[in-house]
Order: sequence, then C-alpha cells, then structure tokens
Amino acid sequence: MVRFQNVSLFFGERVLFDQISFTLSAGEKLAVCGRNGTGKSTLFKLMLKELMPDGGTIEYIGNVSIGILKQELPPDRGLALFDEVKSSFADISTLKDEYNQLEYKISHAHSDTDDLMDMIHRMEEIRVRLEHLDIDKLDGKIEKVLLGLGFTAADFERKISMFSGGWRMRIELAKLLLSKPDLLLLDEPNNHLDIVSIRWLEKYLKEYEGTVIIISHDLSFMDRLANRIIEIDRGKIYDYKGNYSSYKLYRAERKQIELNEYKAQQKIIQQKEMLIEKFRYKASKASFAQSLITELNRMDKKELPEEELGSIKLRFKSSQKSGNKVLEVKDLSKSYGDKEVLKHINYFLERGHKISLIGANGNGKTTLVKMIVGDLESSGGAIEFGHNVKIGYYAQESEDTLNRMDTALETVENYSIPEMRTQVRKILGGLGFAGDEAEKKIAVLSGGEKARIRLAKLIVNEHNLLILDEPTHHLDLASKEKLKDALKNYDGTVLIVSHDRDFLKELADKTILFENKGITVFEGDIDYYLEKTEENTVYDLPVKQGENKSNAAVELDYNERKKAQRKIQNLERDIEKFEANLLEMQKKMEDPEFYQSAGAAKLMEEYDREKLKLKECMDAWENVSSLLG
Repeated sequence: MVRFQNVSLFFGERVLFDQISFTLSAGEKLAVCGRNGTGKSTLFKLMLKELMPDGGTIEYIGNVSIGILKQELPPDRGLALFDEVKSSFADISTLKDEYNQLEYKISHAHSDTDDLMDMIHRMEEIRVRLEHLDIDKLDGKIEKVLLGLGFTAADFERKISMFSGGWRMRIELAKLLLSKPDLLLLDEPNNHLDIVSIRWLEKYLKEYEGTVIIISHDLSFMDRLANRIIEIDRGKIYDYKGNYSSYKLYRAERKQIELNEYKAQQKIIQQKEMLIEKFRYKASKASFAQSLITELNRMDKKELPEEELGSIKLRFKSSQKSGNKVLEVKDLSKSYGDKEVLKHINYFLERGHKISLIGANGNGKTTLVKMIVGDLESSGGAIEFGHNVKIGYYAQESEDTLNRMDTALETVENYSIPEMRTQVRKILGGLGFAGDEAEKKIAVLSGGEKARIRLAKLIVNEHNLLILDEPTHHLDLASKEKLKDALKNYDGTVLIVSHDRDFLKELADKTILFENKGITVFEGDIDYYLEKTEENTVYDLPVKQGENKSNAAVELDYNERKKAQRKIQNLERDIEKFEANLLEMQKKMEDPEFYQSAGAAKLMEEYDREKLKLKECMDAWENVSSLLG
C-alpha cells in the first residue's frame, strides 16, 4: 500500500528521520510511538505529501485514498448535525454522474479508441468506491456512527453552532470514519472522547477494512487495537509485530542491550583517555597517544538511552494534612440557562482517597470541579470544606497567565516553595524540558508545553487536595507514567477527571460516574467500573421482523456470548442469595408471636423488597438465557 525507502528528513541541523524504511500493508492496525518531538505527526505529513523528504522515496502502490482527522474545524454552514455529516458525501452524485457518462461513452466507443482502456479503468474505480461506501445504507450508517460517538437521536436536528469545539471534533471524526479511506490516519483521536465512545471507536476500528495508523497516548486503546507498533527513536524506527504490551517487552530488552553496549564503550573510552593523558606529554609515547586520539575521534560513539537521561521521578509534596472531611457536596445543582447539568447531588470526600470522575462529555464533571475551586457558582445546594484544605488545581483549558518573557525554568522557580527550588531542573527534565529546553521562553512554547509547565508548578508547591482535569492530554507515555507513579505515592487527596483508562487503572480507589444529571459511586478503579457496567449491559440485539423480541433466537458473537454467560452466573448467585434471605424471613414469620413483635412491620417491608428483587433477577435471567438459545 505505502512503502518508505531510505527516507530522510532534516529540520535545520536536526535529523528527524535518518534513512528509515518500512512498508504498510492493507488491513493493518498500526500504532506509532515515541517521545514528544520525535516526528510522529511529521510522519503523517510525509504520507499526506504535505512535506517532501530530503532523501529516499515514498511510494504508493495503487490508488490509495488517505483520510486524516484535522485539528482545525471547518466553517459552520448552518446545517443540522445529520445534514452536516451527510453533506460530506455530496461528491457521490458527481461520481454517479461520471459513472453514467463513462458507461455511455464506452458503449458508443470504437474498439480502436485510444482512451477506451482508461475509461474502463476509471469506471471500475468509481464502481469499487461506490460499492465500498455502501451508499444505499448511508443514512443508517450515519446514525450508527453518531450514536457510537456519543450523540443522541435528539442531537440530529440540532444546528452545528450549538455544539462545543470538542463535540464538533466528534462530528469531523464521524465524517472521516464514514468516508472509509483506504488509509486512515488518527492523531490522538481520543482527546475529545469519553470512555464509552472510546470503547465504541475501538470496536469500530477493529472491524475497519482499511489500514489504520494511530498516534495515541492511551495505552489501553493501542493495546486492544494495534497489531503492529512502529517506534521512532532519535531518527531511527523500530518495527514490532504485536500489540503494545508485547512491544513494551521487546523494547525493554532492546534498551537494556543498548545500555550495556553504551557502558562497555564508555569503559573503553575511559581507558583510552587515561592512556592518552598518561603518555601525550612523553616524547617516546607521543605517537602512541596520537594514535589513540585518532581512534577515539573515529569511534562511532553510542548514545545513552533516553530512559537513563530522563529517569527523574516526579513527586508531589503535600502540605499539612487536612481534616478527615476534605469536602462535602450537599444537594448541589447547576444549570446553564434552561439546561440542567447537575441536580441535587451529594457526596462526602474523605482524606487520602483518590477519586476518578468519568462520564460522557457534558454530564457535569468539569462543572463540579469548577464549582469546587470557585470558578463557577452553583444554582443550588452547597460545597463545604473541611479543616486546613489546600487545593492544587490543574485545569484542562486554562487562560494563558504565564509570563511570556520568562523562561520555563524561571516560571517554575518563581512559583516554587524554597525547599523545592533545587529540584526544579530535575522536575522539568522529567516533564520533557531537559538541559537547554528549560531555558526556552514561554512565548515560544506550544500549548502542550505550556500545559506541562502548569503541571510542574503544581509539583513544586504544597497542596493536600489535588484536582486534575485531563492531566495526560499533553504528556508522552514516559511522562504520563511518571505522573501516575507520583500520584500513587502522594499521601494527599486526589480528584481526577480523565478518559485515559490505562492512567486510571490501579490509581483511583473510587470511580464516580456522571450521567443523567446525577452521580453513581463505584468502589474501585476503572477496571472495576467497566466490569460492573459490562455485567449490567442490557442486550438490545436486532430481531427478524415479525418475531417477538423476548423469544427471538439471536446470533451472538464470541464476546457477547461470554458476556451473557457471565451475566447469567452473576444472576444465579443473586437469585440464590435472595431465596436464602426470603427463606430466613419466612421462618421468622411462621412464629405465632412474630406479629406481636416490634420489628414485624419492618421485616415484612423488607420481605416485599426482597421478593421484588428476586422477581427482577429471575426475569433478567430468563431474558439473557433466551439469547443463548
């Protein structure tokens, strides 16, 4: 499909790619990894011919259509959501017209027409393209993709102007997915998605017929989707077959070999330098010393692996402990005009807990955070803080309050408490500002680099309640892992808004789901939440027309069948529990003196509740069992 052959690219004196070669095959699901600034997005620009290589060739085998999710939003044309997405297929009518014209020309062409074969070839291209898009089912496909990306049927008639920037990026993603290019390039596609829509996108891309290349810092996403990993490291590429987990093992082995080779070479260099120093001023040994100098100059010196260069650990310093009660949310509500986002929510946050806040965008996570830090007023209810609570806040979108003329180092030093000032350079190094990078002016930093500066400012100050809204968006994988380790070792309290499953895994001890204007608390991390919600999935599979849905035999794939079997096992355990509880209550109620006791009425109410729960479980068991046939 696409072949890179000895491709090189230079930015000034910097070598971005040094004679890299690889071939992309049809249907591959490939993830591109590497630290920030190594050239991942530049690789996409080369594929799109937005940049030309300084050396080597990029060859496209056949007529390859390429699609990419652009970060710039197109102009608003005043259309409703569904019409906006459908309008992106306006060229289909043009293709159909061209096909009909070619069909007419070919039928009337003479056999000796020079361009007859060209017309036949073009006609076949159009036929394959129209067949690939499956135009007759376009409306249904648009609906499926929009619902999968988190829109509701009620959204279909809403004007594009009514959606936020994040939701409009989802609209652009929907257009891209529906266009079904042969080569799909996705640069951080999850940045504007929530956990539910990320899981849907995973499944969609797994079944995608074309080739998919993703750049992502979401390890879980890459692990579940990619069957090949290309790592960019200091101008070279390293190609691995398998998912991200297997890549990490191979990479660790490679890095250890590189480190061993580096250390062995350094030992040789030190020995030669000692001999040079010893003999260079002795006339009888001067030629020997000079030969050693020549050997050193000609030596192909190995570089220290970046893991060793940037192995600084991050650590949040907590201030004096807060009281056991950190904060209490009491009957809290928030509306934006007529739109009610949160309604009468309550929560008590105790010291030392690490809580992840999850849910679809627009369900109130950031709204609650902004009310806690005082950036928004509630529409009702209150937030009460405990004793000695000191908040450190990282906002997902923050006004640029950094002094443009200060360097990164000066900015963080000026915010640091005295005892942390000596650590500022190390902390900046751990966040991608090693060496001279720390001397860059704020004015020349990208949005992502400024976000990392704001994170560094949190680390060098004292807080006992950290509130982090999407802290991983601008971090590479290594920096994200350091941040996660720092938070795991932090002895204060943490609230995290994040859609990054790998980051939240084994970090948060509670998960709060925001939906339907309220919250639901899960007593575990993101995996616990996903397990629980998977258990409670309501199956809504298609049935043939005229069949009763409850009795229809449906075809389940392997994963759906396993999920249904787990659901049945859990329901059977619940049924046994409720039956045992009811039997115990019945024994008490058979006692002639029971109805004279003070607790009789309460027990009878509990008995009725247990009977209702048992009936619900048995109905659910019957419904799920019918799916298995």
